[in-house]
Amino acid sequence: MMRRSPLTTALALGLLVACTPGEQQALTAQPRGSAAATQTGTVTKVVDGDTVDVGGVGRIRVIGIDTPEREACGYESATQAMSMLVLGRLVTLVPGATNDADRYGRLLRYVDVGGAEDAGLSLVEDGWAIARYDSRDGYGRHPREDQYVAADAAAPDLGCYPDDEP
Repeated sequence: MMRRSPLTTALALGLLVACTPGEQQALTAQPRGSAAATQTGTVTKVVDGDTVDVGGVGRIRVIGIDTPEREACGYESATQAMSMLVLGRLVTLVPGATNDADRYGRLLRYVDVGGAEDAGLSLVEDGWAIARYDSRDGYGRHPREDQYVAADAAAPDLGCYPDDEP
């Protein structure tokens, strides 16, 4: 049996205490050395409202949200809102999607700022993103889905999404 150092054990327990129960399950279910482990890094670029580049990690697609695409209503505001939250800041990348990466090779992660603030949820709450790419759309349930959907229902309508979109 492999023995763990007290520091390794303390760090692991600290991660579990800081997570929601669903995230704890995702973290403990990951095999050692798995690509889907929680990571930290500094955001070096905000591509748009739901995609960021993190130094030493790569391109990240935020789980469970959708923001307007380039040239669409709200694109600049959503991108600016994400930039204000994360650009140049140390973030924690938390797995939670059914798949580790999307079809474009971007890692699917929650982006938590300062160990607590969920950047994706913040954009949904402010109306710059909608809750999407979840079990309602056939992508599988994610641990923060209920919170995102509730925030989406309560968010201001900025008039950038047609009524027929989820």
